[in-house]
Amino acid sequence: MSDLATLQANFATLQAEVAAHQFSDNQYFLLTMGLFVFLMQLGFAFLEAGSVRSKNTTNILLKNLLDAVLGALSYWAFGWAFAYGNGNTFIGHSNFFLADFDRTRYAEWFFQFVFAATAATIVSGAVAERCSFVAYISYSIFITGFVYPVGTHWAWDATGWLADGPDGIFFKDFAGSAIVHVVGGTAALIGAIALGPRIGRFTDGKDTPIPGHSVAFTALGGLILWVGFYAFNGGSQLAITSDGDGTAVSLVFVNTTLAGAGGALIAMLIKFFEAHHYISLLTGINGLLAGMVSICASCNAVEPWAAFVIGCIGGNYKN
Repeated sequence: MSDLATLQANFATLQAEVAAHQFSDNQYFLLTMGLFVFLMQLGFAFLEAGSVRSKNTTNILLKNLLDAVLGALSYWAFGWAFAYGNGNTFIGHSNFFLADFDRTRYAEWFFQFVFAATAATIVSGAVAERCSFVAYISYSIFITGFVYPVGTHWAWDATGWLADGPDGIFFKDFAGSAIVHVVGGTAALIGAIALGPRIGRFTDGKDTPIPGHSVAFTALGGLILWVGFYAFNGGSQLAITSDGDGTAVSLVFVNTTLAGAGGALIAMLIKFFEAHHYISLLTGINGLLAGMVSICASCNAVEPWAAFVIGCIGGNYKN
């Protein structure tokens, strides 16, 4: 009996050690994926800097920097509390400034912060060259500290009214097509409508494009965002040690690749036939991003052929 007891004790110890290693591996996975998602801030910076006139480069880069700086502070102060703090079906209301925070969830906090920062940065390009500095900073704090966290609570917290709907009806958005991109995109649309076009954009009712000063910066930014999207979508699995996690993340990577490629291809083809056999690099980059945004919600659930179709639809609507 003593031998059996010893064996059982050793087995229990081994199980505890395995569980501890799995937890650490999952945290490392989240931190690594979060780091690459944060790299998307660099992609946005290059993309937007190249798309504006040279005289506005410093302004747009400063706004991108402050998106991350103020986003980190506002998400620390109240963003996490509204998103994942204990609360009701509408909003959380605990862990302000990470008070009484579970130390084992720091990796999760970081991963969710970089998502919030991405939602905020989506808007900067839409209002480039015509939004006051103070107004933009106020918006950035508001969206990362309140708007995005509340939407997150609705759909991604177990107590949210979308995540726990009536009669078993619930909302699914694996990597944020709605929670991140629709939230950021809606804010960008309203901002663009409120501000109107840039001075000189339309002359006597005619469409007058205002080209950016660096196609190279724009292309580099788009490619960096492509890399970031792998972590953005793949990291949404939130773990890598359980049975099937690796296969699930692999499918997400494949679907992200095909959706982006489909979006870029269809966007360039449409532009090619509309513009008298002219292939547009910038249109291809926009189509690439549109395709990957389109697949975020379902990248873990659809077959690769469906991801390609979804990406093509996204690239088509880009046009």
